[in-house]
Amino acid sequence: MILPSGFELRIADYSDAAMLRDVMLRCWTGTVAANSSAYTETDEGIAREFDQGGAVLLMRGAEAVGAGRFHPVPGPAGDMRPWAEIKRVGVLKELRKLGLGAPLIAMLETEVRSRGSAGVQIGVREDQPRLTRFWEGLGYGIATDVKLHTVNPLTPPPVTLRKWF
Repeated sequence: MILPSGFELRIADYSDAAMLRDVMLRCWTGTVAANSSAYTETDEGIAREFDQGGAVLLMRGAEAVGAGRFHPVPGPAGDMRPWAEIKRVGVLKELRKLGLGAPLIAMLETEVRSRGSAGVQIGVREDQPRLTRFWEGLGYGIATDVKLHTVNPLTPPPVTLRKWF
């Protein structure tokens, strides 16, 4: 997918943990409810996720304006192949509707696939139905058997979706 002029995507690494946390907070604050577990993450915790997972940064020049992360998880029952959970995806509010989300997710999927995953899954807060429709538009389907890597006990169970490669 092609990005609008002035934007680029890049694979992040552990040294980008603070940038990942900062951009996620800027994307989510005022949009995602305050009881999201995302608000309690630390730079150190995000850096540790790179032991098994990874991330993509959406950049405009030197500024991170979006990001997404992934972590290995078990797949559907009976599928012993590697799977990944995509999480903490966001684009700054003022840049939404510019066609940046789909390329960001496509790069996350490409990176996950390059690591041998058979597919991806995601949890969407139940209070975000527009996001569920967005993910469905990218080929994800509702899957009630998804086991998420990160679950917030303070919120209702999320809508879970899955995409096979």
